[in-house]
Amino acid sequence: MQRSHLLRNGAYRGATAAAVSGRAARPVLARATAPASPMAHLLDAGVLPQQQMMQAGKLSSHALTSQYLARIRSLCSTGARAHAGIEINPDALKIAMEMDRERQVRKVRGPLHGIPVVLRDSIATGDRMKTRTQAPSAAHAGCDSFIASRLRAAGAVIIGKSNLRQWAAVSMPHASASWAGLTILAVDSEADGSIVAPASTCGLVAIQPTGRVAAGLAGGAAVAGPMAPSVREAAWLLAALSGDGQADDAVLDLASLRGRRIGVARSLFGHCTDTDAVIEQALQVLREQGAELVELPAPEPGADAIGDVLRGQGLDALVGPTCRAAPLAHSVQPQMTVPAGMAHGSPVGLSFIGACHTEMQLIAMAYAYEQATLHRRTPALPSSITEALR
Repeated sequence: MQRSHLLRNGAYRGATAAAVSGRAARPVLARATAPASPMAHLLDAGVLPQQQMMQAGKLSSHALTSQYLARIRSLCSTGARAHAGIEINPDALKIAMEMDRERQVRKVRGPLHGIPVVLRDSIATGDRMKTRTQAPSAAHAGCDSFIASRLRAAGAVIIGKSNLRQWAAVSMPHASASWAGLTILAVDSEADGSIVAPASTCGLVAIQPTGRVAAGLAGGAAVAGPMAPSVREAAWLLAALSGDGQADDAVLDLASLRGRRIGVARSLFGHCTDTDAVIEQALQVLREQGAELVELPAPEPGADAIGDVLRGQGLDALVGPTCRAAPLAHSVQPQMTVPAGMAHGSPVGLSFIGACHTEMQLIAMAYAYEQATLHRRTPALPSSITEALR
């Protein structure tokens, strides 16, 4: 069974059924404060509720996309630093309408059908948006990159790109776009840990896939990966991005940590202030969920030795705090971060690092941890934005 087929037809239908009964029906996104309006709640609730509303005929992709665009404009007008410098796709509403027409004739491409997505602006798209590198210049790409074409094939609405020219003014723009609720999903490219590290500090789930991807990225970026509010949504987005047709038996299972042998990468501790205590609590949760934790002996692994450590110790994964200072930014091994709590008001992420091509195994373990803790919190938006969406 193809990876994307497994996630689309297994986890997607299973999640829809679970939404009406049982423990699996617990919301992935726990809210710190009550929503200001039903629409504001829907924008932050996640892909699954949005898809359920569209399936029931109570929401259209056009309306959903319009509301995200309204939120972007409202946030931009406030001058808030959370605004991520998004270049809007002028064709976004047109694409959304086409996805609505397909749904009307019962052509639904999967869980991302009609869902808005923001791309890093180094990812080439064959439309009227420009593709930028680290240099200030920009140009129209003329054709879609592999990533953009896979997203379009999955039915996603590419709503815009994050502006690298504002990198210095707005820290970690792509993660900030998702954190601020400007979109529910985002795709970033790895450069010095720019997938998992910013996602962690914004309280998001992110996956840095295995190795290098010939994805049509400008500026020599190594790999592109998903950012999302939950593990399930990140898995759906990764399946759409991969398009590799590889078979995989992994599923989203609450018991996926049971019997796992996981190494505690102590070399990752101490790099990020005030996070170690949060991660120690996360380790306790892993034990309670049935994982066997192994304290790795010195010397600790660097980026080039992770695979050897995993094989030599018979480990399913390594875990530790997610932070930019860790020596993993250029590792070919996949890494995934999931919210682990807060330290002094800032989100802290727990990283799962695996052997090459074990993304689905990391997803399964991260899902079990996420559902056991539900640490994710949606951001508190300025009242001017929530009022505009009433």
